[in-house]
Amino acid sequence: MARGRRVPRPALASAIAVIVVLGDGVPGDASHALARGLRQLGEEVVLGARVTDGPEADDIVAIRCAMSSGHEVAEFLARVEAAAHPVHAVVLVSTGVTAPAPGELAALDADQWEEGVEAPLQRTLACFQGSYRRLRGRGGCLVVLVPTMALVGAAGGAPWAAVAEAQRAMAKSAGRSWGHEGITVNCLAVPASLLAAAPSAEDTATSGGSGGGTGLDRPGLPPPSLERSPTMDTEVAPVVASLAARAWAGVTGATIAVDGGIWMTP
Repeated sequence: MARGRRVPRPALASAIAVIVVLGDGVPGDASHALARGLRQLGEEVVLGARVTDGPEADDIVAIRCAMSSGHEVAEFLARVEAAAHPVHAVVLVSTGVTAPAPGELAALDADQWEEGVEAPLQRTLACFQGSYRRLRGRGGCLVVLVPTMALVGAAGGAPWAAVAEAQRAMAKSAGRSWGHEGITVNCLAVPASLLAAAPSAEDTATSGGSGGGTGLDRPGLPPPSLERSPTMDTEVAPVVASLAARAWAGVTGATIAVDGGIWMTP
């Protein structure tokens, strides 16, 4: 397709595929909350994960996706379209990751780095490639949810931060490469506590057990300026839906912070 040709976004009656990239591969609270919020906004949502025998929530359909290659992800999206409507947006969620412990970087060995960084990035690459295969020629969007530690790092969180920052770089490169196909690629930076499987001891102590606005997300910073940490279903999901809408088709390669006003990065 010649560059410069504008590809329109798909019409209504289409679906959003939410793919769980990290963690143990089982849809968890974060992915279910995101899917629930998108459904409340009128979107049709299908979850994709390496393991689909976890707990079900709100009758949200989950389809297995091994993420071993771009072809595997493209086949997953084809199954989504067979079960629902044509996919116009793919959302990658790094959820179910165990909150890091201080001193983790110094103790990492090669196998841990492979499991915690290289393998997730291979799955991320497969998701990017498979999404492109399904969206090219008709347009759509790819949204990657990353923890805010991708913007500034976090003590004890080197593997997760490395994956998230690499995902942001991949999103910017894909946004530049695929714009002429009508495909936008953006990142949403959300508090790590929304994505982590469990809060660390420091998080619990600094948040009073609330699980939001924790030391994992904002070491040494004041509380969120909005005086609350965002929720996945009521505050993150609407931003995802906006990025998938025609009105936002001019935004690509961006990282938008949805963290309640903690980092306020450019």
